Amino acid sequence: MSDWEQMFMRALARPPHCRSLQDLQVIYYGLSGLEALQTLRDSALRALCKIVRFEKHQANDVLYYTGELSTCWYILLSGSVFIDGSMYLPRSSFGKRTGGSARRQNECFVLEPSEMIVVSV
Repeated sequence: MSDWEQMFMRALARPPHCRSLQDLQVIYYGLSGLEALQTLRDSALRALCKIVRFEKHQANDVLYYTGELSTCWYILLSGSVFIDGSMYLPRSSFGKRTGGSARRQNECFVLEPSEMIVVSV
């Protein structure tokens, strides 16, 4: 992992209310390079920098079950997850909320240790 990636992960790992201006700038540049977020306007991306959080999960963890209320979506940075017969690999987004009080359609299992960005909505 490069020095820049380590800095990005450290900034993401800080609680959102404890982030410095430098942390927010590092997170902004990191998020702007992710394909899942490239369609967002600059203002929306900057707003995300203040609320995204970092999570690390072990193999065989269940992120969510079928029918659970959808309150966030995930961007996988490393590892892999399994949802409804499909494996998702790093840099893919999954579990996206569709608006309103959407319910999860399928369970999500971590296949191998994973790091991810979580966007709460």
